Amino acid sequence: MSSSPEDKILGLPRRPRTGDTSGGAILGAIVGTLLTGGFGGALLGGVAGNALANQRQPLETAVRQYFAQKGMEVIFFHRAPRAAKVTFRYGSDAYWTIESVMPDELKLPHEDVEDWLYGNLVKKELPKAARRIKAFTAR
Repeated sequence: MSSSPEDKILGLPRRPRTGDTSGGAILGAIVGTLLTGGFGGALLGGVAGNALANQRQPLETAVRQYFAQKGMEVIFFHRAPRAAKVTFRYGSDAYWTIESVMPDELKLPHEDVEDWLYGNLVKKELPKAARRIKAFTAR
């Protein structure tokens, strides 16, 4: 998997996109053709489908999906204007909470705030918690 500058924000990964762009364009073109019966509808439907599939996942969805891929169940997700808190299950009966708080000096647009919080949670806060979990379970 290649990484490009638009896949990162301040060195952190951005949220995944909602879907495959080509699949969204094809589906949009089919729907556009069915609704209008013409080439113009197919073209507009393809453009709309491409735009929708190219959007980033909502923050909570992206976080839940990432944790699920790591074998952890998100129990609680709370989003504040410049922060996100996640409580997750590790193992059968251990629960941990991590929090990502954006520094006051960072002034970013809303979409970039969402991406920064996601990247900070999965690349900074979760690895810190993993080290604490490992130390705790080694006792």
